[in-house]
Amino acid sequence: MNSRTTILLFVAVLTLGALILGIERYFPSAVQLREMRRGPTRVDREKVTLVEITDQNSMVTTLKKSGKNWEVGEDLADPQKVALLIEALDAVEWVERVNQEEFDAKEWAKTGLDKPRHKVRLLSGSTVVHECWFGSASVIEGNFYIGMPQTGDQASAGMAWYVARTLAPSLLQLPAVAWRDSKLVRVPTEAINRVTLNQAGGQIELFRESEHLPWVLLRPLKTRASKERVNEVLSALLNIEIIDAKEPAATGATKPEAQTPAADELKVHIETNEKGPTYDLTIKKPATDKDTSTTATTSHRKQVFSVSTKDLARLWVEPNVLRDHMLAQINADALKTITITSQSFPKVQLRNEDGSWLLERHGKWESANGERLARMLNALNTHEIVEFSADTAADLAPYGLDKPFQSISWTYPQFKPITLNFGANADSTKFYAKYENEPFVYRVDPSLLPALPPDGIKWKGLGALRFSTFALRRITLSLGAAAPLVMNHDPATAQWTATRAGKDVTEDIDRAKADRMAGMLAKFSVQDWSASRGDAIQALKTPYLRIQILLGEAGRTDGPVKETNLVFSPTQPNADTAFFYGQVEGDPDIFYVSRKSLLDVVASPFRDKTVRGK
Repeated sequence: MNSRTTILLFVAVLTLGALILGIERYFPSAVQLREMRRGPTRVDREKVTLVEITDQNSMVTTLKKSGKNWEVGEDLADPQKVALLIEALDAVEWVERVNQEEFDAKEWAKTGLDKPRHKVRLLSGSTVVHECWFGSASVIEGNFYIGMPQTGDQASAGMAWYVARTLAPSLLQLPAVAWRDSKLVRVPTEAINRVTLNQAGGQIELFRESEHLPWVLLRPLKTRASKERVNEVLSALLNIEIIDAKEPAATGATKPEAQTPAADELKVHIETNEKGPTYDLTIKKPATDKDTSTTATTSHRKQVFSVSTKDLARLWVEPNVLRDHMLAQINADALKTITITSQSFPKVQLRNEDGSWLLERHGKWESANGERLARMLNALNTHEIVEFSADTAADLAPYGLDKPFQSISWTYPQFKPITLNFGANADSTKFYAKYENEPFVYRVDPSLLPALPPDGIKWKGLGALRFSTFALRRITLSLGAAAPLVMNHDPATAQWTATRAGKDVTEDIDRAKADRMAGMLAKFSVQDWSASRGDAIQALKTPYLRIQILLGEAGRTDGPVKETNLVFSPTQPNADTAFFYGQVEGDPDIFYVSRKSLLDVVASPFRDKTVRGK
């Protein structure tokens, strides 16, 4: 081999070697490719008990889990921010692997990885479960240079560097003080079941069995509490924001449980359900009701806090403000029975069967007027008490409650009846209400009473007639002195035949109109029932309109039939009135139906003249 060939081979070897080194330097190895596909090891978030954040000045912020709480220094940490940080660290996504050898010293410094902006370690007990270094933002929006210790077979190789997609840097930039829990008390509203407000003028205590049951005002008197007003107090408490904090020694303050309320202080005791934690607060009363900031201390935090809330004045509340200003809190979905008694009418009894209300009428149960019942319950639940007239009335006579003119009782499954009595003063200018088992007397507005009619007929369902059109055999319409129209229906073929004054008028019948008439009669509803029967009975002795309906057994064309008659008369003799009296013969109750509704039912079943003329 001559020297020229040797030189050429040497150059080729050098070139190939440089190429191999370049590939190894600038292209990821198979191990690195597998690692990129696998992604970073995920964090078991529930096991993290310690978070260490070290900034580029070697200042360390430590977030420590203590029981169910997170702590920063000697105070509580914001659990939401801590959770967001751990979530962000767990959600890091690698975009590409980078090597320090790819950068010169100046370019490497730009990545921020020579002096990481933040170093974060997550520990479970004393075991490090996650570590990450954060450098500068990369040129790709939302991505940062990060470093992570290599694991497995590569653990001895030290740190691995990446461009990664992450939200963690925005949280890591927070100063140490920003990790402090900014809420004076952090507890879910639904977990609270007792609140005591203690000030120099007296004590208010609120209680509820569970989040699903109403609040009760226990002190200074035991009565129903207003859900809305209690929620206002809770909102004011739970939205108190910490502005600043000082150590107790700096102010000489004592812990809230160590002293009785001063004249300008409010002591708050909060209990949570299921043997949960309790909280004691001492809040200094601001100089005016318009002030939104003050100072406060708590039993579960050591510092003295400067705090702020826009609803601060609501914490200094009078007992009457917390009382339920609504007359009733009736859970319509859980009701079982309703009973209305009065001095003027027989007892009205209603019962709920699988969501349908029934009324006891003439010894049998029939459909009740669900719309009227809903209006009554809404009226009771939304009626605001005019005045708390008496908290302990020894003599009920001035209120007419010694002999109530009306009472309403309701029951829930497995509970005793709740009875609300109504009375009036001697000249019936003021009206009062009182729960049978409570000492309080309320003045109510008389506008409530029409929603609670004591006459049983008013609670009857508006469906005066119900039948299946498959059982229909015949409809006979008799209007005044005109010859009756007899319309026979064949349920097997759904065909109509008709006669008038002995003449066959079947060809003139519009089947669609006849079917519509049958359908409206099958579900005939009225506007209301008449409480006064005298004039109605007299008017119906000579009905203006009679509708006779012949019904058989649905699905059969033979067998027995039953006759039902509807009669109607105007409410004023010989007048075209807006309403008509009506009655199903054999039923003692008389109803009202509007003229328009009646005309809709008995609209002509005949074809239009233009159609018949074709």
